[in-house]
Amino acid sequence: MTSSALTVQSLAESIYDDMMTNIIRQVTLNTVSRYRTLQQCVEGDYFDAISPTRSTGNRDIFGNDKTKLKNSETSRYFECGKCGRQIAGGRFAQHINKCLERGRR
Repeated sequence: MTSSALTVQSLAESIYDDMMTNIIRQVTLNTVSRYRTLQQCVEGDYFDAISPTRSTGNRDIFGNDKTKLKNSETSRYFECGKCGRQIAGGRFAQHINKCLERGRR
């Protein structure tokens, strides 16, 4: 801090300054974000960027092929840290839940 003695007044001013700085920063960031979003809507890029799946039904919201993603997830195998078994990726969460549950009994 500074070399001057701390008083209730100086502490209150410091807290107030910090709060006001944070409030101003938050309002500014929200305003800039809203402005940029509106600007993208006006230019026409916004809706194309958020919904690339209008024409194709076999893609997710990120443009990845759903069938390829599903096949790659289920074909990967992971080793359970508790029992050492190899479990398919699509069933790993269910297995680890049951496996850890058995250990508590």
